[in-house]
Amino acid sequence: MKLLARADHLVLATIWAESLRAAGIRCELRNTMLSGAIGEIPFLECAPQLWIERELDEPRALEILQQLRQPARGPQWRCTACGEFSEPQFGACWKCGAVRPV
Repeated sequence: MKLLARADHLVLATIWAESLRAAGIRCELRNTMLSGAIGEIPFLECAPQLWIERELDEPRALEILQQLRQPARGPQWRCTACGEFSEPQFGACWKCGAVRPV
């Protein structure tokens, strides 16, 4: 196992882990329950950690994390169901839940 990255919070770490798993990279999250200890334990020791199983996967895993850190590009899109505008990173309308048209 090799430490790949530390995340600011558990939600971000979970997104990273699920993205790596979807790409076929075996990984695990550690320190998922230590946020309540911040202040008593140094922050870096409490931050959620993403570990990969195989060092050979590291270059691809780092590439995926880099892509995830990039802001979504593109124009807003308009929901065909309710007419509401949403930012490009959303795949469903925030107002009515309709799936973004392709």
